[in-house]
Amino acid sequence: MSERSGWSLRRRLLAWLLGPVLLVSAGLLLDAYRGARQAADRAYDALIAASALAIADRVVGAEAGLDVDLPYVALEMLRTPAEDRVFYGITGPGGEFVTGYRDIPLPSGGELPQGYDPIFYDAQYRGQTVRVALLTRPVVSRGFSGRYSVQVAQTRGERELLARSLALGTAGRLLALILLVALITWLGIRLGLEPLERLRREVRRRSTQDLSPLQVEVPREVRELVGAIDSLMARLDRSLRIMEQFISDAAHQLRGPLAALHTQVEVALRESDPDLLRRAVASLQATTWRTSRLARQLLSQARASSETAAGRRSPVDLAELAAEVTREHVPAALVKQIDLGYEGASSAAISADPVLLRELLKNLIDNALRYCPEQATVTVRVLEDSALARVVMEVEDDGPGIPASERQRVFERFYRIEGRTEEGSGLGLSIVREVAEGFGGRVSLHESRSGGLLVRVVLRVGPDAAPEARPASA
Repeated sequence: MSERSGWSLRRRLLAWLLGPVLLVSAGLLLDAYRGARQAADRAYDALIAASALAIADRVVGAEAGLDVDLPYVALEMLRTPAEDRVFYGITGPGGEFVTGYRDIPLPSGGELPQGYDPIFYDAQYRGQTVRVALLTRPVVSRGFSGRYSVQVAQTRGERELLARSLALGTAGRLLALILLVALITWLGIRLGLEPLERLRREVRRRSTQDLSPLQVEVPREVRELVGAIDSLMARLDRSLRIMEQFISDAAHQLRGPLAALHTQVEVALRESDPDLLRRAVASLQATTWRTSRLARQLLSQARASSETAAGRRSPVDLAELAAEVTREHVPAALVKQIDLGYEGASSAAISADPVLLRELLKNLIDNALRYCPEQATVTVRVLEDSALARVVMEVEDDGPGIPASERQRVFERFYRIEGRTEEGSGLGLSIVREVAEGFGGRVSLHESRSGGLLVRVVLRVGPDAAPEARPASA
């Protein structure tokens, strides 16, 4: 068996189970990093807010404007190992710049807080991202009044280091969790697939002759697979037995005719008299025809016995097919002065294999013509039974018939009624039964109204009709 590219079942299960875990873990990691940044901001926002409050406490009103006694310790408290830069700015009422850095950005919209609580925002300043704390305070002095603002900005270096440190800690724990889940998943898949491995070993150890049902314990979900394999093995076993039976029958049944052919050829080769040679050739022709018919019937028997034959279904008008096959046999009936005709429905649709149905009809009509005497009547008819969703096909004659005690045995392969001198292989009715039952029907033998034989074949109309049970007696 050639190897096809693709993932094994283990890899597929691992991918389907661990894939969502990895996606969820990636989402959790992003959320952890976002939470770490927020935690770092809260921690360092408290520092820059404290620095802004310390500066605001040193701002007082004077006649010339605002007087600031800048507490440098308020800025020193913001020194970090990452050497973050710190900027501050004080603006008086009306936007008048007092001291510090003049161009520290205001929040988007430019609105200043009116309460006592500081606000925080990120901004771009001098090519760096900074975190800014902004607060305002009222001031009243001789000559002016209003609110002044204090801004303290700090670069985000230390904040990012803290956020990454917290995120890396979370990532390490997630990685350990993923590895643990992967290990548990792999072990679970390995143990879960062990029944399939046992099934593989059981199938592999089988010989080509061992087609018995698999004896292996499997989970409930795999029982249908084992059932399908057992069904396949049963069909293969049946096909092999049909092939062996065909080979055995062909070897046994054709041995005599082939030996007769060989003898007749030798006799014909030794004849010099034209009349005797003509009779020898005629005898050779008759033996050849019988041998050919026997081989054809053996092949038909094997084909009708095959389970695959019942699967080859297509819409068939049985009435039209029966009328056509009847017309094909009219010349042979005229030779024996037999009245052969068709009557019944003009149309009867079923689902079956038209080739096998044709073989069934040919065998029934051939048998009737073969065993009926001259001046006999053979009638082929097709009747629809809509109430029971079935079609009935009959071949009726006024020949010698078949005794009631023999009506089941004549369906056996190669069985012939004692005392009958007509040529035959004993396969015709066996083929008829195999074909009928292969398409969910049944065949039965009855005495005709004139004392001859009536062969009745009942076929279901549905395409998936189950075979009917054989009657105990006809």
